[in-house]
Amino acid sequence: MEFWGKKINVTEEAARQQVAIINQFSSEKRMKIALDFANMGIDRTRQWIKEQHPNYSELEVTLEFVRLMYYEKGEMREAQWTFFKTIMEEKIRKNWSERFRKMMKDRDWNYEDIAQMGDFKSGKVIEATVSRGLPSFAKISVLIHEASIRD
Repeated sequence: MEFWGKKINVTEEAARQQVAIINQFSSEKRMKIALDFANMGIDRTRQWIKEQHPNYSELEVTLEFVRLMYYEKGEMREAQWTFFKTIMEEKIRKNWSERFRKMMKDRDWNYEDIAQMGDFKSGKVIEATVSRGLPSFAKISVLIHEASIRD
C-alpha cells in the first residue's frame, strides 16, 4: 500500500477498498485496466509532443517519444539510440519526399512546374534534391498544402 500513501487525498482505507474491488475482477479484466492506463499515458505523451511540435509527422513524434521515454531516462544504450535514430531519420526523410510528391500530385504539378515557381534551372535539379532529402522550402510547401487540405 506504500504507493497509495504517497497520493494526496487517498487514505489507506480507500486504497485497500479499491484493491479489494479490483481483486474481484478476472485476471483478463485487471490486465485490460492496466493496459488501458499504460496506453493512456503513452497517448497523452504523444499528444504533448504534437502540441510542442505541431508540424511533426507521426514518425517524428515516435522518434521524439523514444528519445524522451527511453534514451533520456537511460533505459536505452547509446548504441541502441544511435541505431534507432538512424533508421527513423531515413524513414522520416522518405516520408517527407512522399508527402512532397503527394502535394505535387494533388496540385497537378510536375518537377518542371516546381522549378519554374522556385526559379531553379530545371525540374531535374528539384527531382534529385527531393530524392536526397527535402530542403526547408519544400517542407514549408508541404505543410502549407497539408494545412489547406485540413481546413
